[in-house]
Amino acid sequence: MTVIKLTFRILKALSVFLLLISVISCQKSESKSNTTKSHSIGPKNGALMIGGGGMTDEMWQVFYDLAGKKSAKLVVIPTAFDENSINYDPEFKILERQFKARGFDDIQFMHTRDTLVADSDEFIQPLKSATAVWLTGGRQHRTADTYVNTLTHAELNKVLERGGIIGGHSAGASIQGSYLARGGRDLNGSYRIISNPEIGFGFVTNSAFDQHHLERNRHYDMFDLLKIRPELLGVGIDQNTAVLVQGNEFEVIGDKYVAIYDGTFWSNYFNEIDTLKSGENKFYFLKNGDKYNLKERRVQRNKFLKPKTITSAEQKEYLGTYLFEKSKVFWNNIVIDNDTLKFQVVRRNIVRDPIPIYAYEKDLFYDTDAEFWFHFKRDSLGNIIGFDKKNHQFIGGLNQKFNKVVE
Repeated sequence: MTVIKLTFRILKALSVFLLLISVISCQKSESKSNTTKSHSIGPKNGALMIGGGGMTDEMWQVFYDLAGKKSAKLVVIPTAFDENSINYDPEFKILERQFKARGFDDIQFMHTRDTLVADSDEFIQPLKSATAVWLTGGRQHRTADTYVNTLTHAELNKVLERGGIIGGHSAGASIQGSYLARGGRDLNGSYRIISNPEIGFGFVTNSAFDQHHLERNRHYDMFDLLKIRPELLGVGIDQNTAVLVQGNEFEVIGDKYVAIYDGTFWSNYFNEIDTLKSGENKFYFLKNGDKYNLKERRVQRNKFLKPKTITSAEQKEYLGTYLFEKSKVFWNNIVIDNDTLKFQVVRRNIVRDPIPIYAYEKDLFYDTDAEFWFHFKRDSLGNIIGFDKKNHQFIGGLNQKFNKVVE
């Protein structure tokens, strides 16, 4: 009897142990799955221009350059238009003139409402040689209803694989995300970002792009979507503004702002990302030239430059305390901490942790965790008398604000 009881206890303990292992394994698997969902991945090759509505000359120039300039082969897909617009310009002559005015010579149009046509080899022929595709504004669900998961959709991905660019604004922006953010107005006058259908082209995974963002006061609508789809990265793009996606990074281009909904808050005021404060409805803005890492879901800092090694004697040469504003709100210190030259901000009685800065060349330093370049100034005798902080630096004729140096 004792042996039976002992055996039973052993089997029971073993069962509990195996169950515990199973639970831990599931938790790890779920955790891994959740981690994967928290990433957004851009196209391996090519580029995306995702615009909020309207285009600046700079945005058009970038699209034209990446399309191949005079050798560009452009395909325009106007399926988001309503029937009145299509009937007004059935051969798309008016639309064609707009692209010719931007420098494009080789232009073809693809339009159908029939999914079977969109899924045919004959229909997709213009995409076979395209270097660029433009998705017009209108209603994104019209584009999704016709093309998602067809041969047309697959061929669009091949345009990117060949190194081409796909662009669009308004409806042509939302369709490029994995979730088809609606951005429409209900009968009661409020906007609804939750869509039917829900699936976009997914050129950027786990993403939702909203447009006309600030102009139409839609900067709080994204939270309605993220409550039910928390794995998504929300990006709200305003008029005359776009994000240029290349790989897992995008750069803001244009006159206005891009709102980021990634569960954190960032401000260049302190040059740091806040993930510690609790609270809902947190978002922040990026402006022209700012960059964002989609995979890491954080503002992209200037971390690509290789620092120049300076001697301890040279480090000491840059030490000093400099008054940066006459109001004495800020003091800026250069200190040596653990054999590294660092910049420290003192705001009234608040002393911030020193930030490492690295030499790029003589009198020119940069901060890998912020957009600042430090330009040290010397007097006529060559003595260092202070420095300026700038958020850009021209290297090889290129503005290196946040940018990776082109080797």
